[in-house]
Amino acid sequence: MIPFSGILYRGENNMRKVFRISILFVLFALIVSSFIYWQNRERVQNEMYRTYYGQHGVPAENIDIYEQAAARYGIDWKLLASIHRVETIFSNSSAMQSSVGAIGPFQFMPKTWVGWGYKGGTSLGDIEHDGIDVTDPKSIEKYGGLGVDADGDGKADPTSLVDSAHTAAKYLKQHDVTQTSDRDTLATALFEYNRSEQYVSDVLAQYDRYQQQVEAIDANDLDLKKKTLAFFLRISSRLTN
Repeated sequence: MIPFSGILYRGENNMRKVFRISILFVLFALIVSSFIYWQNRERVQNEMYRTYYGQHGVPAENIDIYEQAAARYGIDWKLLASIHRVETIFSNSSAMQSSVGAIGPFQFMPKTWVGWGYKGGTSLGDIEHDGIDVTDPKSIEKYGGLGVDADGDGKADPTSLVDSAHTAAKYLKQHDVTQTSDRDTLATALFEYNRSEQYVSDVLAQYDRYQQQVEAIDANDLDLKKKTLAFFLRISSRLTN
């Protein structure tokens, strides 16, 4: 017969084994999860930002910029917000320069910005190391570009939210968009902006949501859910960078 103390000893020994196996399993799961996250970190971060803003959210600090640009060119500011949301998730996208070379909050091709009269660059509109300053208003005027120096700092900067919002509004106006444009006009203009039917569909769907409701997201006044997301986004941004 096994003494009772021996049974207890064996039981404690088995518990230790189970505990060690559990620790190893948790560590393995953490390592696998970390690897999966790292492989998909940019996609995960983008989805977190979309969740943070929700279907109706707009950064509170951006609204004045959209409104001023829209008023200047006679369009609806919610359309600008929709484009900014779809293009770069309000300048939070992991890819602020696209695979074909589009740059900035509203993703302009450099030659669209500085002007297609400029003979350098690629047929798609990218300009790499050509020595031209795409922010120079004189060059933009010379080559018939769209870029606008909206903040009056002497530069028409495609990476500036103010300048690019005004330039996007200018582009839409040139394609017959107004405050009261019908859906076909909007769709045509958006397709010229980005030649993708999916893009047009995404922007119009977001525009419909903003027509129903706009939630101004103030980073200094967040509910618990958004505070939690903001915390994880800060960590994710640091890891990504």
